[in-house]
Amino acid sequence: MSGAEWPSAERAALDARRFESLLTSGGDERIAIDAETGRNRYGSPRGMACDEAWFSSSTATAITPRGYDAALQAFHSILERHDASAIPGWFDRLRARLLGLFGTPGAEVVLSGSGTELELVALVVARAVLRQPLTNLVIAPGETGRGVLLAASGRHFLGSAPFRERVACGELIEGFEDAETIVASVDIRDQDGMPRSPDSIDDDVIRKVEASIAGDRRVLIHLLDCSKTNRSGLRRSTASALKARYQGQVLVVVDSCQLRGSPEQVRADLRAGFMVMLTGSKFAAGPPFAGALLLPPDMLRQFRDLDLPAGLLAYTAAEDWPAALRRRITRPFAATENIGVGLRWEAAQAELERLFALPVAFREAVARAFADAVAAQVRDNPRLALLDEGVHDGPQPGQTIWPIVTAARADISLTSEAVHRALRLPRPDDRAPAVSKRIFHVGQPVAIGPRSALRVCLSASQIVDAAEAMAGHRSLDTAVAPLLADVDGLFQKWMRIADELSRRG
Repeated sequence: MSGAEWPSAERAALDARRFESLLTSGGDERIAIDAETGRNRYGSPRGMACDEAWFSSSTATAITPRGYDAALQAFHSILERHDASAIPGWFDRLRARLLGLFGTPGAEVVLSGSGTELELVALVVARAVLRQPLTNLVIAPGETGRGVLLAASGRHFLGSAPFRERVACGELIEGFEDAETIVASVDIRDQDGMPRSPDSIDDDVIRKVEASIAGDRRVLIHLLDCSKTNRSGLRRSTASALKARYQGQVLVVVDSCQLRGSPEQVRADLRAGFMVMLTGSKFAAGPPFAGALLLPPDMLRQFRDLDLPAGLLAYTAAEDWPAALRRRITRPFAATENIGVGLRWEAAQAELERLFALPVAFREAVARAFADAVAAQVRDNPRLALLDEGVHDGPQPGQTIWPIVTAARADISLTSEAVHRALRLPRPDDRAPAVSKRIFHVGQPVAIGPRSALRVCLSASQIVDAAEAMAGHRSLDTAVAPLLADVDGLFQKWMRIADELSRRG
């Protein structure tokens, strides 16, 4: 039977399978769909997830209906045409739209499959600009990503790559030389998991930069905009001062992969001469994985050629790079384009463009309503505690990541892994079926000192949902009611799980 003879429903199903297969392509093992569960290791399905509550945007979410429709439209209008000449223009438009949201005149964008891969791209650009042995100074690697330190040193950070089925995790990527880059780090918490003061963090960074420069090394400094637990590291004023003090010897890259800040802040960072790493798969609520490195306008003037390490070609494709940079790359690419990255950015930008078209006051009002609801739930549940409650800059009104510790009794904490796993499973024997059968996703457990926290997170899509509800001339309270009902259901199930786990213990 030819394609034209397929019944329309079967043809649509075939198209959907092909589309969803492309949507989850062009990544490493983290994005791979398990044959048994139909989900990746973060619990995200190949396509949309029906009637599941997603408060997990600090880790990953499922694609939203808006994102799905936008990516599917790109699939039909560009990829089904089987016209290869249309693909470069599509990637150029994706970059232009990102610059429209976050860019400044003359800035450029390099796309990637994940935030961790952005570490490799930033390292390559820094080597091209600074040219001498490099210290890559990472802030709070334990609160950014598991593979960050490996990638920051030019090493494979998993056992696979987007364009190579197997790589040796931990080994140097071909073309990165061991002595050329060393990695240093600065923590934002002490050994007990308590936040360090901004002064002490900045002082550590300054000392490490001074030592590297004295040792005839250049420095790539990371500035952490928002960690997994809603904390930052290295003040922008200190980063700017170091960049000015050691002009031509220091570069700064801002880790904004959570994308919890404003477009205005990203633009200010670019004007300060900082590189900025973004992802479309955290707050933006696009499907995992999609990354972008924004380069400030003056950076392209600082190097003539860009010699990509041979092993980097397992991670990057030609169309990930803008023409202005691609012309300077001396090595031929192994892959022309990463279609999966393009589709995932289509989904993410469908949410971001709607979000940033909304009034700031409305966005802030929804975030405050969410934050108030989460804080009240924790306050009213003796088994729960906010991670940084009581510290001088603890939980803030309107924050969108809430790290929460679950207690069994007295001061004994339950394992976050057990709670996290149970929230994603229906509980058919529970006497509250409406809540117990619902699947709730929260941010993966993160170890903080002796404790482990789960993270309840707001995403762009939930703010846009409230705005669409407001379009029917509803009040704000009515518009956010479905979101707050999901928050209530999450904590009801959470407490039932905690009670059960405590009895078992």
